[in-house]
Amino acid sequence: MTTANDFSAAARAAVAALASSTVNPADAVRLLSQLAIYSPTNATSTSPIGVAMGVMQAASNDLFRRAAVVALARASAKYQPFSVDDAARVRGIVCGALDSEISIAGDQHEDATFNALRSLRAAVVLDLTARGAGLPTIAQVGTPLPIPAIALAQQLYRDPSRADELVTQANCPHPAFMPVSFKALSQ
Repeated sequence: MTTANDFSAAARAAVAALASSTVNPADAVRLLSQLAIYSPTNATSTSPIGVAMGVMQAASNDLFRRAAVVALARASAKYQPFSVDDAARVRGIVCGALDSEISIAGDQHEDATFNALRSLRAAVVLDLTARGAGLPTIAQVGTPLPIPAIALAQQLYRDPSRADELVTQANCPHPAFMPVSFKALSQ
C-alpha cells in the first residue's frame, strides 16, 4: 500500500470479505455488529513516536469501525425479518452502532462523515420499518401441559405444517413435548 486511499480501500475490502463469508444475512448482522463496537487498547508511549503511533491507531480504529458500520447497514438491507419484533431488534442493533459512530464523527468535527452516517441511519430506519410493517408480531404462548408441536401448530395457526417453526422458536429438544411457555409468531 502506497497511499492512504489504498489503506482505506483495503480496510473496506477486509470488512466486505468478512461479511461475504457469512452463511446468511443474520450471521453478517451478528458478526458485523460486534466488529462495529470493537476498540483495541492503545499500547503507545508518551514519546513523539508513541504519540504519532497513537494518532495512527485511533485513525485506523475509526476507519475499520466505520467500514464495519457501513457493511452492517448493507447486511441489514439483505436481512429478512420474520416479525415486527425481529425487524425492530435488527433496527436497534444497526441504529445503535450508527448512533455511536455518528457521535464519534460529530465529536471529531468530521461533518461530511457525520452527515453521511445520519443519512445512512435514516435509510436503515425507513427500510426495516417498511419491511417489518406487514409482518406478524411475537406473542407469548402458554399451555397447561406440554403438548406435541403438531397439535400446537394446528391450535395456533390452523396449519400443522408449521410445527417445525414452533420447535425452532421454542428451542425445544423434542417436538412431542413443547414447553408450557415460550414466544412464537402471533399468526
